[in-house]
Formats: sequence, C-alpha cells, structure tokens
Amino acid sequence: MAAIEIDGLEVGLRYDDLRAVFESQSQFSSSSNVAHRIKAALDFVDIGFDEETGRQLRNRTIVQSLISLMCRLIQSGKTNGHEQRACKFFANFLDEINKQVELGQRATDLEYLEFQRTVNANIKGGARIRQRILLRKLLASDPTFAEMLDPTAVVETGLKSAIVDDATEIITRIGQLNEQYSAQHGEDLFKATNRTAQAQANLGKTVENFDQYKSFMDDLYFLFRESVGNRLEGRVPESFGDVNSLRTDLQHDVDHGEKQKVRTKKRKTGEVFTKYAGAPSPAGLAPDRFIVVQANLLGALKQDLRQLKP
Repeated sequence: MAAIEIDGLEVGLRYDDLRAVFESQSQFSSSSNVAHRIKAALDFVDIGFDEETGRQLRNRTIVQSLISLMCRLIQSGKTNGHEQRACKFFANFLDEINKQVELGQRATDLEYLEFQRTVNANIKGGARIRQRILLRKLLASDPTFAEMLDPTAVVETGLKSAIVDDATEIITRIGQLNEQYSAQHGEDLFKATNRTAQAQANLGKTVENFDQYKSFMDDLYFLFRESVGNRLEGRVPESFGDVNSLRTDLQHDVDHGEKQKVRTKKRKTGEVFTKYAGAPSPAGLAPDRFIVVQANLLGALKQDLRQLKP
C-alpha cells in the first residue's frame, strides 16, 4: 500500500519490486504528504470499522485495496463524518464478492470475479484493476461519493472504457433477445427503427454536459421504451421505467395536470435521478458528474437485460 502511494498503481508488488521502492525511499519522511495521507486513511478505517466488521479484513491484498481506496477519498478533505458509510460500502462489497464466487458460472456480475482473481494471483496491474472496480462500484452504490473524488481518481475508475464495454454488451443482448422473442412471437421485442439505430450508435459516447445528457436520455427512451411498446406489459425492468421517468422530466410533461400529482411526479423523478447521480436534478449537476450518471444507467440497463427473459 505504501509503495502504491509513493510510485502509483502501476508499481510492481512482488518482493524485488517492493525492495527497490523501499531502498529508494531510505530518506522517506514521516511528515511528508504521502505519510500524512496514509496515516489519515488508516485513522479513517479505524473509525469506520468496528471489531466485528473488521474481521473481514483477513487478506493483505484486501487490506491494500481498502487503504488505497480510502487514500483517494480523503484527498478531497470532505470525508469527515463519512467513515462508517465508506467502510460499510467496502464490507458490502466483500459480501457480494463471496456471493458471486459461490455462484460460479451463474455469477451475474463478472467484475467481482475479476477482482477476486487479482486477489488469488499476484498478476501484473492487479492494484489498478482492483482500484478501478472498487471506484466504479462505489459510485454505483452511492453517486454522492463523487464529491469526494478529484478528477484523477475519477479517471482511475475507467468509466469511459466501461461505458463503451457496457454499450457494446447492451447492443449485443438486445440482438439476442430479439432473436429469442421473434422465434416465439414472430416479431422483435425491441422494434428496430432509424431512431433506435441512431441510439445504439450513440450509446457508448461519453456524456459531458447537460445538453449531451438530454440527447442521451432521448436515445435511451427510444431504445428501451418506444421500441418495446407493450410487449413487456407487467414485467418492465426497473431501469426501463427509470429511463421513462427521467426522459419525461426533461420533456416537461410532468408539469401538466393537478398540482398534487405534479408534485408527486417531480418528487419521484428527483428520487430516480438521485439514485444514479447522487443529486436531485440534472439542471444543477456539475458537468464532470454526468459521466457517473451515464455509467450507472448503462450498468443498471445491462444488469436488467441479463435477467430479462423473452
């Protein structure tokens, strides 16, 4: 963990690599910025974990991953009072790894298996892989953590490449579901149009501002609401419904009707957006946070498509 904080995530973690780092740091100062950051991360974890949850930290690679994650969070200076919340996320993350490993080939989220693979074997780049997965899962579980991450840490999430990967899988699964549904019902589940073709082409393009977010939601609406019609009546995945709510809010249709119903709709759309963004409205969101919203939405759609039966 100390070597990573000194030389970065690409540092080798085998004995000879670590020895070279330690020998080069013979003049390392306990009052240096790195030393203060490590101490602060250790104090943060000490507060966040109680004796019972701390028993989960039995593996040195797991401990390294935890402290490296907390080092990224505390750099913002906004983490006071959030120790238990951050450590609860990590404890839940470890629980989910165990569940996915037990599922084996039936695992529903391969990122947890990839994380565990780097724990079992000291592979090159393992620390970066673990950091990327942890940061992505952190922002997916609670997007408000984005406020505690500087731009460098957000880059470490690999969100741009993850968005491309998720978009590719979503398009592939739509095609597979169409084939299966057509074999049973004689028509596609996701009806292809010029608009849906355009939407699929845009799906992996990074959203970086409010206007791009509006276009992105239009694309999702035509792909997961308009093209499906009533063919999923009674079993619409949650993420599909969320897309409809968020796009309706942008179209201002929510403003029409009785005042009480309008307030209810606005509260609902605010809750939906908060789930993906950690903020109640896209209008007031910082531009660098839209990529988090996009990644979380695509991640949710991908998971629901994996579970969807034609």
